[in-house]
Amino acid sequence: MSDGLRICRLVDSYPMQGRASFGLQPVFFNLSRAQARRGHDVQVIAKRHAGEPREETHQGVVIHRVNPPMNSNAYLLLRRLSAETKSVVHTHATTGVFMALLRKTVNSPLVSQVHGTTFSAATPLELTFNHARLGYSRWGVTMSYIRERSLWSAADRVAAVSSSVRSDLMSRYDIRGDKIRLVFNGVDVEVFRRVEEPSLPGLDLKGRKIVLYVGHFGLRKGVIHLIKAMQGVVHEVPDSALVCIGGVPPWMRDLPFWDYLRQEIRRDNLEDRVFLVDRIPNEKLPEYYSSASVFVLPSYYEAFPKVLIEAMACETPVVTSRMGGTVDSVRDGENGYFVQYGRPEQIAEAIVRILKDERLGRRMGEKGRELVLREFTWEKVATRMDSIYAELLPRQDLPQSPVLDPVALGGPGSG
Repeated sequence: MSDGLRICRLVDSYPMQGRASFGLQPVFFNLSRAQARRGHDVQVIAKRHAGEPREETHQGVVIHRVNPPMNSNAYLLLRRLSAETKSVVHTHATTGVFMALLRKTVNSPLVSQVHGTTFSAATPLELTFNHARLGYSRWGVTMSYIRERSLWSAADRVAAVSSSVRSDLMSRYDIRGDKIRLVFNGVDVEVFRRVEEPSLPGLDLKGRKIVLYVGHFGLRKGVIHLIKAMQGVVHEVPDSALVCIGGVPPWMRDLPFWDYLRQEIRRDNLEDRVFLVDRIPNEKLPEYYSSASVFVLPSYYEAFPKVLIEAMACETPVVTSRMGGTVDSVRDGENGYFVQYGRPEQIAEAIVRILKDERLGRRMGEKGRELVLREFTWEKVATRMDSIYAELLPRQDLPQSPVLDPVALGGPGSG
């Protein structure tokens, strides 16, 4: 056992052997690994999915996967793990909502990390574009809100991933500002860095100036507005092409977004200019970011989009909507440009400005990488989390947290 603090992390899904592939998996994996490197005893409790082992140890992190019912089995395991030594319970989103009712039965501080809120000042109940519609059930929103507020209110500290989320927690969830701490998410700067000779399997785009989008194809992401913008981009920069990566996630399978986007591409005569690609492994993304002249995220709202700092880490300039958590990582005119959501002409103008000025693009890319190294590494995130834990434990009870050699934990460079 490590000499550091025991961190009992509650998550809905943890990647096998660190192969993070979707959603918040990269967050869970990278933060856990960074904390283990700092000497902490990281014990993850996750939902067990088909084909996953019950227990696994990877890069210094112990993962326990529990069968349904998740809440009761996770609670029993959490009580045992937290009782063995000085511990902190760390939840993500609403996994571990049982702590709202059973908080007093676990004698450890509770930190809840909030990656986004269902009820936000920035998000509507419905989005529409032509014949496409994205609506949210009022009943579903209400039930999610109740779960979120009950857990986050029970926490001793709440870690908000962006200034926008922090604002929502105070104004919409009545969480006291004195227990909220701002902790941005991070990026693995060893994986996400510029690739000098990138390759894009299945795409013959040699000699093209690539505009890149990464994220799901749902209406909230604004992909349709980016496709519309490509009409103006192609007119100004004939050798440009748009690559959209992400597809439709499982919870949107019944919505025909693939067909909808393909229809728009055909309608705008962009078949040889816009390419839709399904989700790809996380570790392959640096090839795509490095191939792009500009990365675009035209979303209606983002709590804190990790794709922006991934692109920046690969020295790619960014264009994004000035909405939600994007303002925490983008410096307008320095490492990218802000545009207004739903305005294809603004999106096109910003893209063209970068595509026509390679020197500007390189300078913005370099500034983006510098900002990531300064503010958005996982080591920075782990340090900020340590400061939160320290607030909740008597000074004499908080073990020292030495930074360990990644090689000793099987990390990069361990062979």
